[in-house]
Amino acid sequence: MKGLPIGQDSFENLVADNGVYVDKTAYMLQMISSSGRAFFLSRPRRFGKSLFLSTIKAIFEGKKELFKGLFIEDKIEWETYPVLKLDMSGLDITSVPEFKKSLLNKLQDMAVAEGLDIDVDIPASFLSRMIHQLHEKTYKQIVVLVDEYDKPILDAIHDLKNADEIRAILQTFYGVLKASSSVLKFLMVSGITKVSQTSIFSGFNNLNDISLDTSFAGICGYSQQELEHFFTGHIDKFAEKKNKSKAEVLTDIKYWYNGYSWDGKVFVYNPYSVLLLFEKNLYKPFWYSTGTPTFLLKLLNTGNNLETVLKDSINVPDTFTDGQTIEKLNSIGLLFQAGYLTIKSFDEEESSYVLKIPNEEVRKAISELVLTDIYQDNISNLHVLSKNIRLAFSEGNTALAVENLDILLSNTTHNTHDSNKNESHYQALFQLAMILSGIDHTGESTHGGGRTDAVLSFKAHVYVVEIKYAAPKKGASAALTTAMNQIKETSYHKPYLNQGKTVHLLALAFSKGGLAFEEEVVGL
Repeated sequence: MKGLPIGQDSFENLVADNGVYVDKTAYMLQMISSSGRAFFLSRPRRFGKSLFLSTIKAIFEGKKELFKGLFIEDKIEWETYPVLKLDMSGLDITSVPEFKKSLLNKLQDMAVAEGLDIDVDIPASFLSRMIHQLHEKTYKQIVVLVDEYDKPILDAIHDLKNADEIRAILQTFYGVLKASSSVLKFLMVSGITKVSQTSIFSGFNNLNDISLDTSFAGICGYSQQELEHFFTGHIDKFAEKKNKSKAEVLTDIKYWYNGYSWDGKVFVYNPYSVLLLFEKNLYKPFWYSTGTPTFLLKLLNTGNNLETVLKDSINVPDTFTDGQTIEKLNSIGLLFQAGYLTIKSFDEEESSYVLKIPNEEVRKAISELVLTDIYQDNISNLHVLSKNIRLAFSEGNTALAVENLDILLSNTTHNTHDSNKNESHYQALFQLAMILSGIDHTGESTHGGGRTDAVLSFKAHVYVVEIKYAAPKKGASAALTTAMNQIKETSYHKPYLNQGKTVHLLALAFSKGGLAFEEEVVGL
């Protein structure tokens, strides 16, 4: 059984270490064989972009011996080309001078590795000379691979002035690639989003964006077939440890880590999380734990983004990822490109997509991200509170459950009340708390009489929940009465009667003074 290549972004090292390689070379052949020479791919972080570029690098370097048994092995004439692989992650973005210095240092290291002597201190000029000197030295066209092209901008997005100055430098820097197109054999640029103010897009009219193309939908991530084929031994081992059948663990793995799609037809697994699942033998939001982009929390807490993201589906036009600028980021588009939303389906007639949260890992990631920011305390204490909420509800101790919920959400209910907070906002926070607590719940459950805010299901108890918002604390009592009457008048609870469980009618009122509740138990 081959090893798990966790964190491995070098194809050559992966092969040397006898790690599992999910063969994506058919996509590479498709790109290399096309009439186009320049490609752009947007995918979330840790989805295999770097490994994909490393594999292309090995192809153009003519390292056929690394590709034994892979799709592309006997499909091309193996030739050697000079390759410049530029990784834009890890650059210093604390200031513009430091950014220029760190970028120049990276370029200088690349030049030394290629045996080139370049004496300029402007990054764009350095890149231009490096490309043309390498062309003159080898008499061959050059392959350029740019990894995480937008990371310096996104890392600095909390400081718009600094981010815009970095963008201006990169605009000139990436403009070199267009100016050098006559000596380029192949160009591939990867990143999370498309920042339209960088010349990589505005200047490169022939840059083929394959991010949403159906023919490249499975280019990164693992399909169901790939998971079961390449990891069959690891799946069997995991099933044995969990004392479950192979079919049962495959269902669980799919629930946690599958669901990503860029065309609404082909769905794939998060590769990083799958690898760690088999390594650690437990279900966790591994991908989120590696570090969430700083812009994500800001986006979720802007306007009604949080409530929108938690909906079962979000309808957007097919242009929803276009026109991103530093000053005006399309929040839903960026959340999609960052991997926190995915395409559920595409309507060709309407030219629109339906987006949704892809899987349980992301649901838990968003929940923990937002609630940690609200709670502003040790994350272990947050998990203690969520455990207390789950246990109290499961035992029918509503007062204790609400007490812990109030503590968890206290920063929002007590300190951050403003005009942007409304009933939908608190419904979303409640839903996040239930997700983090691992409670089986249905948000906005629809019945014949209407739509209740939430239904919580346990072995012996069912809670039918209606949530209200009361700006001043003194309005909480009236809000609770309204909520309870709404549950009764619309008979939200009737479908859960006669199921052998205790049914609780639970009214919640959020106000600046905290969380209030009213409960009625209607029996079995």
